[in-house]
Amino acid sequence: MSYSFIFHGNLQYAELSKSEIPEIIERSYRPTIDFLLEKDIKFALNITGYSLRFIPPDLIDKIKEGIDDGIIELTGTSYTHAILPLLNIDRVAEQVRKDKEKKMETFDIEPKTFWLPELAYDPIIPGILKDQGYDEVYVDGEAILFSRVSNTSLVDIEPLTPHLYKAQRGEGNRIINYIWGLKELKKAVKRSFSGKLTVQGVEEIKAIPVWISLNNAVMMALADLPMMNMKKMARWIRTLDEVMLYGMDIEFLGYRKLGGNELDIRKLEELIDRVGSSIVLPSKLRKVDRTEYLRTSSWAPDKSLKIWREDENNRRLNELSKDLSGEKAFLAENSDARGWEPIPERRLDAFKAVYDEWKKED
Repeated sequence: MSYSFIFHGNLQYAELSKSEIPEIIERSYRPTIDFLLEKDIKFALNITGYSLRFIPPDLIDKIKEGIDDGIIELTGTSYTHAILPLLNIDRVAEQVRKDKEKKMETFDIEPKTFWLPELAYDPIIPGILKDQGYDEVYVDGEAILFSRVSNTSLVDIEPLTPHLYKAQRGEGNRIINYIWGLKELKKAVKRSFSGKLTVQGVEEIKAIPVWISLNNAVMMALADLPMMNMKKMARWIRTLDEVMLYGMDIEFLGYRKLGGNELDIRKLEELIDRVGSSIVLPSKLRKVDRTEYLRTSSWAPDKSLKIWREDENNRRLNELSKDLSGEKAFLAENSDARGWEPIPERRLDAFKAVYDEWKKED
């Protein structure tokens, strides 16, 4: 059996202030990367090109060593964590190009796998990625399962773990929702399928599914939440093979808490020992003979783009930034001005970029 991990870093995080960046690096990025390198646990690392300006030189050097030693697999992404399906084609291409340029400048390596911010996808994106030299893209596995729904204005997509989301939001009886949510989560984990597949779009591209149910279960086990621990997690995944076990934000490790508990990266070693499996780089997961259509989607619970589009602030930002170009456009397109629960500072960064560009032209 083989499993893989990817850790995603974005220092324009919607809910975290810019003043917290040095502490995030010291409490999360540095100890997580140090531990994984020390234990020779192979992993993919995705840090937005824009975020690299905040990473200390010694940590950059450590990442380079990990890449040279075959422990770290560097990925590409959009430069400022933009939600690509919200942009016009030229801006999608520019976000992809600028990030790759920054990665090559910093690490002297050309990434071949691509992380979609918020796993937000549309069928145009594979063509742009292949044009810019990418071989593989990370996609939302659950969105593939729901892509047989041809029109979501006619048929709603229901989350696989609705009670767990209610418990997380504090709706109703939290304990009852949590217990029911764990049952839903176990069933959702079982729907994960193995290996890489081919995804259809304007071009076909190899895709690495990331499973939100597995992410959530691993995070809950790392945080040692009630009725969820590494022993139970190992039982849940023992029947799975060739899957991504974790594909989430690195900031949750050592910095952000889950259910009031800190996620302990050291427990990852316990999980690996319990399942007795090899850990491989995501690009080394087995390619299976499976081709699927993937609709325009994201890894939001209902697989839509509503979170980044329908709020009035988001709607206004999307409208204002659509005709920008250059550096101001990158800052205005940052998804974390439109994130799940963005703080005013992050929203205003994007609005200021739009305003500054307008003033310059005026």
